[in-house]
Amino acid sequence: MLELDKRSYMLFDGDCGICTWFADIAMQMDRRRHFYIEPYQRVPEPEIRPFGINHADCGRKLRVISQKGTLRSGAFAVNYFLSHYYPWRLLVALLYLAPPLLLVEMLVYELVARNRRHLSRWMGMKACLPQK
Repeated sequence: MLELDKRSYMLFDGDCGICTWFADIAMQMDRRRHFYIEPYQRVPEPEIRPFGINHADCGRKLRVISQKGTLRSGAFAVNYFLSHYYPWRLLVALLYLAPPLLLVEMLVYELVARNRRHLSRWMGMKACLPQK
């Protein structure tokens, strides 16, 4: 069962090289242990259904379930994570104060997410498995 009373959950695609690479960076940053950073494949699907998501959803975008049970996806999940750490929280504040910058971030996230299989291969990482 998800232990939201202790930490938020960051669920990433453990079958994707670029996703795993970013998750490793996040684990190094998370010295205060605000997050459980887990491949979604390790979390039983019935445990995430109450938050309105399933494994297929997690396979498309990064998902964060906060300690309060709020779901964030994609660029907003990245921002939620980064907002817990200085100086990154300043960048996140700037993104939200300048909506055009936030839009650019969202577009870049979508571009990377849609092309992560190719990016992983190009970077010499484990290529993402096809979606079921």
